[in-house]
Amino acid sequence: MKSRPSRLTLLLALALGWMLLGAPSRAQEPLAVGPAGASPGVMAPTGQDPAAAEGTAYSFGVVPQQSAARLAEMWVPLLQRLEDLGGVPLKFETAKDIPAFEAGLAQDRYDFAYMNPYHFVAFSAQPGYHALARDRRERLQGIMVVAKDSPLGSLEDLAGQELVFPAPGAFAASLLTRAELEGRGIPFQARFVSSHDSVYLNVAKGHYAAGGGIRRTLEALRPEVRNNLRVLWETEGYTPHAIAVSPRVPAAVAQAVLTALMALETEAPELLRGAALGPLTRAEDSDWDDVRALDPKRLERLSRIPAPPP
Repeated sequence: MKSRPSRLTLLLALALGWMLLGAPSRAQEPLAVGPAGASPGVMAPTGQDPAAAEGTAYSFGVVPQQSAARLAEMWVPLLQRLEDLGGVPLKFETAKDIPAFEAGLAQDRYDFAYMNPYHFVAFSAQPGYHALARDRRERLQGIMVVAKDSPLGSLEDLAGQELVFPAPGAFAASLLTRAELEGRGIPFQARFVSSHDSVYLNVAKGHYAAGGGIRRTLEALRPEVRNNLRVLWETEGYTPHAIAVSPRVPAAVAQAVLTALMALETEAPELLRGAALGPLTRAEDSDWDDVRALDPKRLERLSRIPAPPP
């Protein structure tokens, strides 16, 4: 029997098809929750100066760890400030769920994107996103959360339980946590929902014994939900999410956005906090070599979208 193609293989094939056939139709476009300033438009021609890009808007995709409405609250003010500082119109975009966001990255759909470390490693290879910035202080750790009054006290206590995760390819919240459970020989049933927030709500309401997330999204929860959860366990730390740019974007535009990002710590630290970000530093693609050093076959296998039950 032939083995099933991996999820990343399918995504990269999709990307190749997109490049051969042209841009996706409007019906396939990601969710856009209003522009962050100027009205939406097309990307400026290669080599065009940022100041000459008036009337255009560059898409800025954000991984949907929370609902589109919540992400818009967090990111649109920050993108508006980036426009003011860098002179490049930016349009906030996200997707209905993490797999849809991954498909957008594979298709080079976003001009700029905030993506998890596993996404960056995959999509820096193809279609060729380049790192601009990352959180200077954070080390990304996956966590397993349980209800505050749960009797569960260790990962071993999760044996035979039904556990919930935001998506197969969510790096810290899903890949790292499930790899640890698997590595310890702890049997479990994995269920997937649309976002980190959905994980936390399901665990808080008792629908699942435990779920995967990260500290940043847990701390961004409404207090009435967060206070009903506790962290059971957390992974080692890795290089955090990347703010990256598509290879299609002119170098002058990318540099203008990078300069604006570096200015946020001084000019608008409250907007960084509002987007659950710490101070930013300029990033190099090699910053994610710690993620590249992980077992690629295991991560690729765990990242596959599971087949629906018969």
